Amino acid sequence: MEEQGAACPLRRLPDLLLKEAPTNAFPDRRLSVYAKLVVSATLFLIFVGGHTTTSGAGMAFADWPLSDGSLNPVGWWGDIMQRLEHGHRLTAETVGLMVGVLCAWVWRAPWALPAAAVGSIGAAGLGIWMGVSRPVLAHLGLWSAAGVFLTVLFVSGRGRCGAGSGLVRKLAVAAFVGVCAQAVMGGFRVTLETGGDVTAATVLRVVHGCFAQFELCLLVAIASLLSPSWGCRNWQPAWKSAGKWAWIAAGVVYLQLAVGASMRHMGAGLAIPTFPMASPDGGWLPATASPLVHLNFTHTRVGAVIVTLCMVFLVTRVLRSGAGAVLRRPLGWVLLFLGIQWGLGILVILWHRPLVPTTAHVVNGALLLSATVWLGLRASLRGSGAGAAGGGAA
Repeated sequence: MEEQGAACPLRRLPDLLLKEAPTNAFPDRRLSVYAKLVVSATLFLIFVGGHTTTSGAGMAFADWPLSDGSLNPVGWWGDIMQRLEHGHRLTAETVGLMVGVLCAWVWRAPWALPAAAVGSIGAAGLGIWMGVSRPVLAHLGLWSAAGVFLTVLFVSGRGRCGAGSGLVRKLAVAAFVGVCAQAVMGGFRVTLETGGDVTAATVLRVVHGCFAQFELCLLVAIASLLSPSWGCRNWQPAWKSAGKWAWIAAGVVYLQLAVGASMRHMGAGLAIPTFPMASPDGGWLPATASPLVHLNFTHTRVGAVIVTLCMVFLVTRVLRSGAGAVLRRPLGWVLLFLGIQWGLGILVILWHRPLVPTTAHVVNGALLLSATVWLGLRASLRGSGAGAAGGGAA
């Protein structure tokens, strides 16, 4: 039995996480509130990005990191497409800064952000002196700031007692690096499509959308581990089975979101325009065969059913664990978001991809994934405190 368990990484995941279980015995409540604020801002960014994609405004500007060669292009507010895309970029920059503040706060490295600002100004000044172009100047300022931030973070924060555990510190760095990588992918998508490589740009559009969900999961994990209620759980070995199924469900939801992102960006959202039947003549299978039809059928029928079945297994495991409100509360959110996702998905098909329900479907998918990750963390990682057994603090 031990060899079989070792052969399955998903079965060993809770045991691996337990090795670095955070204690968080004396939580910083202000940091906890701020971490939740960053999660909320990231969800809003996913909404803005989804709205921009659904509206077809992703290429309102053909350059990056500048917009029409400027940090603040003239007339962008008056043009709806430019307003959407430039607003997306400004929101992304704000969230990136917020993630940087969160990372510096977790590491107790207050000088990381000021040093990054000085490094950015210095690199930009050097670029001006050398006479480089404005796009190169923008890159110099952006990436020198990121490099200086990480350098000061590791140098000044390594010997200090940060917030939470070493796991929280690693997640914070991963979140900062992730938000930088997300910016690069978004920028390359624009420049590649401007250069005529539409295929590579479409691939990056899909990866960009999927990676946003992964970044959200990192931030949800940080906010969960920094919560004052984290140490109030009395973790029980009986929860391990629920934790395994929560991570399996989270993986399945993520794959479903990835298929959905591929479908959106490849224009396959209405390849099957009927529901629940997959063909106009009332058949359960599509009447025609094409890559777009197969992609749509995989997401709207096969993937949706698999996700639902995983959630059914997850419900049974949580109920058998006897965990009380500690696990049943996040499970309730999972089921709520699952029901909403089904409803929104059906409306998107029947109403032929209206703007608001389509964007809401994307955001609610992110909420479903976040709630599943939250449940997985609660069921897998030990707390430190002496809360009431089973259903202590929520």
